Amino acid sequence: MGAGRSGSTILDILLGNGEDILSCGELRWYVANQGIPSGGKKISPKTAIFWQKIGTKLREKFPDGIEFSQLKKLSRKYEYHSGIFNLGFDKKEWSRYSQFVSTLYETIFENISQSTIVDSSKYPYRALKVAEILPYEIGFIYLKRDPRGVVKSFAKKGIPLGSKPWLSANLYYLLNNLLCQFAVYRLKRKHKVVEVKYEALIGKPIETLTRIQDELQINLEPAIEKVKQDEFLMLGPIFEGNIIRMTEKIKLEKKLSIYPKTLKNWFTRLINFVVYR
Repeated sequence: MGAGRSGSTILDILLGNGEDILSCGELRWYVANQGIPSGGKKISPKTAIFWQKIGTKLREKFPDGIEFSQLKKLSRKYEYHSGIFNLGFDKKEWSRYSQFVSTLYETIFENISQSTIVDSSKYPYRALKVAEILPYEIGFIYLKRDPRGVVKSFAKKGIPLGSKPWLSANLYYLLNNLLCQFAVYRLKRKHKVVEVKYEALIGKPIETLTRIQDELQINLEPAIEKVKQDEFLMLGPIFEGNIIRMTEKIKLEKKLSIYPKTLKNWFTRLINFVVYR
């Protein structure tokens, strides 16, 4: 869970380099993209073939067809931040939505050798719904990044999912992380939840990965060793995420941003002090 531009894709890749773990990227986009990873010819053939196979197997379980347009509306209703305003509850809609979500995960697990998958969808409301629907043991990671870095990233032009003005980016970051904190409070009742700062992940990756490993009880030793040796990381069939997923090889860049002492940066820290200290 976390805000956009917080480093979820690199965290996804690092986790996917652990033992018996498959990195799948942002599965919340599966419905909106109708099962086709974005990126066209830029995505690796391996990734394209993997999701083609999942799509074929998934359609076999829905002989009447998959109503992606309807599922997209339900995904927005149950997963987006605006879900806080959805006061009504329709049993048929919920049944349709939850059946698809559970069947998607079930189909992925049936067609891989790994026992754990990483879904870096980020949305806190989706995390709550997934926890409610799935019968699996689920561990959650709440990833936070310095708000100055997120706001700076959103200021860039021509980036995927669009840019955001300074004030909009700050309000988005604040609201998103308030919802994440609410989700963490709810999830901790039944699930393991680890809170991680992006700056710690990049600045002290070995210590941070070790803490995630210990708290979630997963084996990240292969990933930790690659970081120690400055080796290339393996990329899994990431469905959606940062553009770095389209590269053939990637190394963890242990370089932190330096933010100038400007009035805007000061106000950004002040506005988001309650969610990032």
